[in-house]
Amino acid sequence: MIRDKTKGLVFILMFPLFGYIFVMYVAMFRVCPIGSYSEDYSSLNGRFNGIRLQNLPRDTSSYPLESAYQLLAKHKQRSGQTNSLPFQENIGESFSNNQPNNDGKRSPHNHVQISRDLKAEGTLSKNNDVYNDLTRNWKHFNIQRPRYLFNCSNIHDIKIKKKIGHGVSKQTFLGEYNGEHVAVKMVTRHLRDVRDCFDDIKQRNVDTPQTRSKCFAIPTMKLMKEILFLEQINHPNLVSLLGYCVRSEESDSTDISEHGVVAVYEHGQRFVVDSLQLESWQLRLQQAVELADFLDYLENSPLGSLIVPDFKEGHFLFVDYSIKMIDLDDVNNIEPQCGLHPKIVDDDKCEYDLKCLRAQCIGFNAKTNMKHMNRLLFKRLLFPLTFPDVIMKNIGQVSAQLDSLSYSGRELFNELRSLQNIALANLRKHS
Repeated sequence: MIRDKTKGLVFILMFPLFGYIFVMYVAMFRVCPIGSYSEDYSSLNGRFNGIRLQNLPRDTSSYPLESAYQLLAKHKQRSGQTNSLPFQENIGESFSNNQPNNDGKRSPHNHVQISRDLKAEGTLSKNNDVYNDLTRNWKHFNIQRPRYLFNCSNIHDIKIKKKIGHGVSKQTFLGEYNGEHVAVKMVTRHLRDVRDCFDDIKQRNVDTPQTRSKCFAIPTMKLMKEILFLEQINHPNLVSLLGYCVRSEESDSTDISEHGVVAVYEHGQRFVVDSLQLESWQLRLQQAVELADFLDYLENSPLGSLIVPDFKEGHFLFVDYSIKMIDLDDVNNIEPQCGLHPKIVDDDKCEYDLKCLRAQCIGFNAKTNMKHMNRLLFKRLLFPLTFPDVIMKNIGQVSAQLDSLSYSGRELFNELRSLQNIALANLRKHS
């Protein structure tokens, strides 16, 4: 009798525990359903999109890897070859030419965000009839191709030659990879911001590894911001990001194989802006057309209207005779609030006589970029007396309009492209 009572008491005590386990089991699968982690942890014997692969017939479209293998086998049978699929190396980029449409205007949507998926890894030939089927079946598979030429697995293959640039928040080094030059950006302890932070913690007598590591936080954040910007925007006049590696927040080491955050870019040549006047008028006009297109892109980018606050000579390089911007850590898409300019008395007024919309000076970023681009580059590229007589007067009018900031980037592009066509047609006529 006592034993039966004991068993009943144990059962009563254990019942809440079983109930708690059941509730936790249900709650766990509500928060983390199988399908939510299947893409990250799928494998041949695991799950795919929350479905057990081993429970699916091998010829179903939901069995992606087997379908891919079947496609490969069919391709080999058709071609009668046993070699692997033809991969071709392609680490270049193609850009939208952004030509005017029928009514002479260009849509900002013509600035296509070029996929970087074709970089660093050979891609299946577009003419291959297996290509589309393979990409459809592998689209959700967890094995992804590298998106860039460089990542953490091979960035140490770059040989650092020398330092070629030194800013406030990062250093740039000349690197060499397979005989080609690249630019490598890192945050090091020799930067001014980091040195000032080190001096401050020494004066406060709090010099510890933890406090020293905080000195790298803001410069590293700026480098990461630049990397993320180039992940989202793309234009021929922006320096190309060739790859990066993010291992940790540690930046004290200068060894590229151990450094926390490393970014690799295409290499260009520095130039003096006054030397632009020594170029041929054809090259200067082409560069002006490209920069006008760049201003239009900044105004209509996928991230909104972007402003370049720090417009200076050292932030531009020559890459294959094109002028490219290389520093983006201060770029932002914030239009100022109305009435903030010191010369503006009225709270609903804006600089450049812009209208105040939604309490912001919409168009301020584009006007500021145009003003700085004109001061730094257009004044040298579009000096009227250096152009042929057929367009000299028109170039002078364009320069006057630039001084008054009457153009948008799109309007400037259309005008310069029209003058370029006139000049080149006249040149061919008399050649």
